[in-house]
Amino acid sequence: MTGDFFLTNWFLEAMRWIYSLTCSISASGFGNVFLTILISTILLRALTIFSDIKTRKSSAKMAEVQPEIQRLQKKYANDPRRFQAEQTKLMKEKGVSMWGSCLPMLITMPLFFCFIAAFRYWGYEMNLRLLVDENAMELFKSFKFLWINNIWQPDNGLAPVLANGASFLATPNLSNLLYLQEPGVGEKLVEMGLAVTKVYQGGVSYQLLSNDAAIAIYDAAIQPFLDVYKGYNNGWFIMSILAGGTNFLSAWLMTKNTPAANEEAAKSTKWMNYLFPIMSFIFCLNYNAAFAIYWTLTSVIMIIVNLILNKKFPRTAPVKEDANK
Repeated sequence: MTGDFFLTNWFLEAMRWIYSLTCSISASGFGNVFLTILISTILLRALTIFSDIKTRKSSAKMAEVQPEIQRLQKKYANDPRRFQAEQTKLMKEKGVSMWGSCLPMLITMPLFFCFIAAFRYWGYEMNLRLLVDENAMELFKSFKFLWINNIWQPDNGLAPVLANGASFLATPNLSNLLYLQEPGVGEKLVEMGLAVTKVYQGGVSYQLLSNDAAIAIYDAAIQPFLDVYKGYNNGWFIMSILAGGTNFLSAWLMTKNTPAANEEAAKSTKWMNYLFPIMSFIFCLNYNAAFAIYWTLTSVIMIIVNLILNKKFPRTAPVKEDANK
């Protein structure tokens, strides 16, 4: 995964480590993907809770200075530049961020794409494990989660239970997976005719093939897994809808008690409140259900956190301006 963000690699390695722990305590010898995702999500949200509290404190300060901002608006109604300068000065003096309501989502967005990449690479790895694992059929059956036949495929009523060879082997940078360097993995794929060995100074690497012969070999290898759910696609769109819906509710609750610094900030926040849930829904339709589960759990946890913080930091009622001022 050369060139990817450090956070993507770190998150993937952390999840793999937790998954290996669930393997060691499982009677079947296979890990629990959902439990891994749940533990990872809780740990990540625990790391960000202090930032959430800080944001709410900043929002409470914002509510306190709103009357002063309104007075500045009236005073400099005909001089927008002066108003912006005075407002910035006031916010700095009060220690208030003008973009407090947008900042959490601006931070969330790069994390969103990093985690998509992490789950995507993990899904590719688990797909390859089906080709080399001695207990591949039992491993494949462990991928089922509720109504989703394969957690490493999208919860999409149009998605197959496993991607065919033409689709999977054409995946960009598939040969960069660290999993190919694990003992015996690359050699097994070379033996099957799905990869070739590349020798370079200091070691070897394995290049997955995507020619017609390799596609035919791959399709034949995954056919027994497809036969398990013959006639079925992978899901019913449910997790994708939940991911988008819970993300919208989480964002709405977060901004409900967070006053915007100005009209521009309010418009930006409202725009992001709708855009990001739509993005979540679309991405979850196209990427594996493991990510959709993670994103839904993240939003559910944030809904709970936001309900608690909304109660602890209620939005201050607007202070009526003194008519004599």
